[in-house]
Amino acid sequence: MRQVLVNIAWLVNAFENNSGHSEYYLDMETGDIRFFSPMDFPEHQDIMKKLDQMQDRFIKIPKMNPNLCSKVKKDYVSLIENPYLKELLRKTIDSGDVKKFRSVLFEFEEERRCWYVFEHECNKEFLVKWFKEKGIELVNQLPKEFKKTKDG
Repeated sequence: MRQVLVNIAWLVNAFENNSGHSEYYLDMETGDIRFFSPMDFPEHQDIMKKLDQMQDRFIKIPKMNPNLCSKVKKDYVSLIENPYLKELLRKTIDSGDVKKFRSVLFEFEEERRCWYVFEHECNKEFLVKWFKEKGIELVNQLPKEFKKTKDG
């Protein structure tokens, strides 16, 4: 299995921010995550084509899957103890209104914070598994600016 040093939090962030108008690639040699917006910058299309041909070095980060989003929300709601909030969130999931889920949580600060941690961890697990299925083991590495130096 190929090991790739990467800041997993940044990788998850790229996955969570991946829209239909953007693409992210992981450079498996450096651990860098590269952002492209071919709709806004047509020259990005040519760069992406080149990266797609360099599969030994670059891999396109998958798009957020609606089924995964729904499952993560349902799993989170199953953990909530407040019956009122639990019912509100179940209704938003059933309605399919993606923005409403976060709007409801906006009124419940502690549960909202827990949601973001839970969602991040679930997305992290998904990505680790997705990469592993491709023969890539992600090894978490803090960015250089956060590493302790000899002086501090």
